[in-house]
Amino acid sequence: MIGLGILFLLFAQAAETSTAPAVPAATGVYFRQTESDWVLMQPAVTSNANARGVQLFVYTGGYTDMGENIACPGAQASMRISVPRPTLVSRAVGSAKDALLVRLTKKKDSRIYKTSFSNVTVENKRGFRKSDIFKLVSQTYPDGSFSISPEKDLPPGEYLLVLGNAVPAYDFGIDRGQ
Repeated sequence: MIGLGILFLLFAQAAETSTAPAVPAATGVYFRQTESDWVLMQPAVTSNANARGVQLFVYTGGYTDMGENIACPGAQASMRISVPRPTLVSRAVGSAKDALLVRLTKKKDSRIYKTSFSNVTVENKRGFRKSDIFKLVSQTYPDGSFSISPEKDLPPGEYLLVLGNAVPAYDFGIDRGQ
């Protein structure tokens, strides 16, 4: 029993002393392309926020569902990633506990994400569809930065990284590995 306690303390101490990766000092969200090469991600552009069910929601006093369909222009994100489990690091943007990774629905000339008032929870503040959310593993560093990566490999597709209130959010695509 004492051995387990000591082992736990050693793991806890190791976690506290972990150092942040050598990410650039500027504020932003970065993709770890190689051990030493980081790419600054640009915030996603959104357009055509289309509210659904607002009139019925108001008419029923909030007893019906209300949501939005929000489009990201373009058939695919400009940031392309070929590894199925990318590591992303945030420096002074959002928090690890509020990070969500959402799969976008591909359309001909855009990528869509849907939100719904009925899906809002403490962990899912924007109300994304549960089936579109991928679980993340995070690590916070002493300098306040944190890294996140998907718990499992991501299938090829389009994704949106949301850090808190969804503004800014970062889009990227996963391509099949070469």
